[in-house]
Amino acid sequence: MSIISPRSVRVKSGREIILRSAEPDDAEQLVTMIKTILIENDFNITTPEEFRFSPDQEMEWLEDVTESPGHVVIVAEYASELLGMLNFHVDPRKRMKHHGALSINISRAWRDQGLGRTMLQALITWAEEQASIEKLNLEVFATNARAIALYRSLGFQQEGYLAKQIKMAPGVYVDVLLMGLWLKKLL
Repeated sequence: MSIISPRSVRVKSGREIILRSAEPDDAEQLVTMIKTILIENDFNITTPEEFRFSPDQEMEWLEDVTESPGHVVIVAEYASELLGMLNFHVDPRKRMKHHGALSINISRAWRDQGLGRTMLQALITWAEEQASIEKLNLEVFATNARAIALYRSLGFQQEGYLAKQIKMAPGVYVDVLLMGLWLKKLL
């Protein structure tokens, strides 16, 4: 895992939050935060009952990604409380190493504060410094207008569309948009 140097950032409310790399000691708090986000947000593929990571498993995962180049996990913290997490990893296969996929989750109480933008900007800055990373990819529910607007404002372009990719309930489907951001000029 690559390291993001801790930095203080002021969000819209005026509060100062810390952006930093996740650490194994964050495992218990991350599991609690993720469980809460899955309950309060319909824009995740994983349902609350499907998330079964224990704090020990989360700690082991964080320790594993620490050894994985091209993998970065950014957390946002306020008053020792984790508010959000951004996970990015490159594909380890030779022909796919030039890009990676990201996911981002933010606690409901901290949405609309500019935290998602701040975390994504930190990722973009980090990725631009990595010689091998040329592109960032993500998937987003087509119904998540706020997230799509944020991604577009940062330069992500829609590159694909998966019709009825997510089944929310019997007969209720959601399309998924594939979006990408090229960091390096193409030859």
